[in-house]
Amino acid sequence: MRLLVGELRKLIRRPAAYVTLAIELLIMVIIYIAVAARYGSIVGATANQVQERAGVRLLISFPTAYSGALSFVTGLGGLLAMAFAAAAAGADWGWGMVKVAVARGESRSRYILAKLVGVEIMLVLGFVVAYVVALGAAVVAGRIAGLPATGFDDQATLQDLPGQLWRGYLGIAEQASIGFAIATLARSQLAGLGAGIAIYFAEEFATIFLPDVVRYLPFHVATAAMGLTGGVTAGAGANAGTGYTPLDQPTAFLLVVVYLVAGAVISAAFVERAEISG
Repeated sequence: MRLLVGELRKLIRRPAAYVTLAIELLIMVIIYIAVAARYGSIVGATANQVQERAGVRLLISFPTAYSGALSFVTGLGGLLAMAFAAAAAGADWGWGMVKVAVARGESRSRYILAKLVGVEIMLVLGFVVAYVVALGAAVVAGRIAGLPATGFDDQATLQDLPGQLWRGYLGIAEQASIGFAIATLARSQLAGLGAGIAIYFAEEFATIFLPDVVRYLPFHVATAAMGLTGGVTAGAGANAGTGYTPLDQPTAFLLVVVYLVAGAVISAAFVERAEISG
């Protein structure tokens, strides 16, 4: 607990915690404003225009906006969470903090796992803030578009929402664990960030060429684990017409947990054996 409290104090003071969250919030607000503007500009009655208008409406009208906001937060948030975790893990190697911790008698594995748990706790706070802001942006976008303020209290959606939020956060935690492990192995925050971006875009392109393989990869299993149906999905996994079929929710959820635990185990095992003297 002492190590965890210490890590939380360090993470709260780091600019990366606020910069990554601010980036996510800014991008989401801009997207919602653009969507609202687009909705008002779609005129005509062709099949494509009707379909586009209906799709845009799903993003900024409730109850489907609950799922749309969650998809935005987890899709973009997963990539930023990986970057934040990589920054937290890699920075300590550059600053020599791991060496200092070991020199004062701390357990290597406990130290690195406390850091990872601290990162995941920070992500809980960021996830909640981002989701609330996304919902607020959806409400404002709906008003800009002139849509009726209804559907907020849809009982079926509200009953499913807590489970979707939990699974959505777990997907972000999984991606953070992977970024953390990569940065730990490379002893570099830039390596973790670069690898995270590479994995994200590699999965997107691989959906076209390897649809049966890509559905087992981190970003896709995180999306499938949320089990969003009938609403709006975004991010990895939302690839129509490519032959891609997401995993069933239980299998995807299990793989999310496996990736999450694997990242923690790999980080701890590496630090236990790493040469940190000199």
